[in-house]
Amino acid sequence: MPNWGVELRLDTFTPKLTGLTDRMKRNILDNVDGVGQEMENTAKSLAAVRTGYMRDSVFHDIVESDLGFVFGAKANYSGYVEFGTRFMRAQPFIRPALDANQQKLLDAILHGVMQAFA
Repeated sequence: MPNWGVELRLDTFTPKLTGLTDRMKRNILDNVDGVGQEMENTAKSLAAVRTGYMRDSVFHDIVESDLGFVFGAKANYSGYVEFGTRFMRAQPFIRPALDANQQKLLDAILHGVMQAFA
């Protein structure tokens, strides 16, 4: 689990997807994985770099069992960089990557569902 990140799991939409076919799930996971890679690349390009460890710790992961999506950074200090402290200004890199790709993520899910009917 990341030190700081975003995890989309128990929301209002996922329970409605319980009756999905395997083909539909596979399509959704493939599409979301592509958007996840874009989010990861965006976050890495925005991350503050001193040694490169935090930038290299940015990741995304797909939880196939419940169509979950995890996105964040594993560096133990990434939350301090993202939100800042009283001694250091915030240098967000996870939230802007999520904000920039939020609609793409929703479109990827919709596209995965529609592909199953094509």
